[in-house]
Amino acid sequence: MLERSNDIVLLAGLPRTGSTLLQNILAQNPKFHSEGNSALCQVMGDVKGSCENNAIQQLTGVNKDVSFKRDLLRKIPDIYYPEIEDKVILDKTRTWIQEENLLMAREHIKQDIKSIIMFRPVDEIIASFARVSIENNKHFDYVSFLSDENDLMREMTVTYYAAKSKDPSFIFVSYDELVLNPNKTLSQIYKHIGLKPFHHNVQKITQTVFEDDERNDMIGMHKIRSKIAKQKNKIVLPDWVKHQSDEITRTIFNEINTFKLKEVA
Repeated sequence: MLERSNDIVLLAGLPRTGSTLLQNILAQNPKFHSEGNSALCQVMGDVKGSCENNAIQQLTGVNKDVSFKRDLLRKIPDIYYPEIEDKVILDKTRTWIQEENLLMAREHIKQDIKSIIMFRPVDEIIASFARVSIENNKHFDYVSFLSDENDLMREMTVTYYAAKSKDPSFIFVSYDELVLNPNKTLSQIYKHIGLKPFHHNVQKITQTVFEDDERNDMIGMHKIRSKIAKQKNKIVLPDWVKHQSDEITRTIFNEINTFKLKEVA
């Protein structure tokens, strides 16, 4: 494995679970670097796929063997994060923990790479999306949102199987844990990734990590408040949405709780 000056921690899991808040809290520590949603996983996956499929004939024809793909992939993180030295990079991609992506990260970034996986009850996630959509004068389609083609459903499946794997390189962090007990949650994260604890100001958070909500036409989606607090959501979900959400939540939470109990044991 190539040595690099920066360690990388994967930030994955479900949307609307406090990942932007966590990035901005950890950004208070000068040892951390984060840039919001990252394309690193996608870029590495595309290059890997090209080397193994579309370009395999040409590569083989000029004696560019497996070592070429390996060396190319291992250089991408340093190219993606130029001029970042001696920091822990928090790389946020919700599907990093998908089996194929995680294997790629372990082979080409770091064998014992750590992952932080965010989660939250599904009804709260959907209500949060609905609230932001309405605030942006957009219609929110519950049917499409809960369809198998929606990214959320894929991310829930990935999170479920991550919990089911009982992988010790994972730490699961809930939205409520982060918001209601941030200091304890931060302490657990620091311990998990093996970094010296840092005193964070959780009473006043300045947002330094942003997402391009304007481009996505969802203004306010990733805006955080300076003081951590659970925002009251007045959205009332249709009964069928609440029922379906609760069923999914129970399935995922059962695996996560089993995972956490195994950690304690």
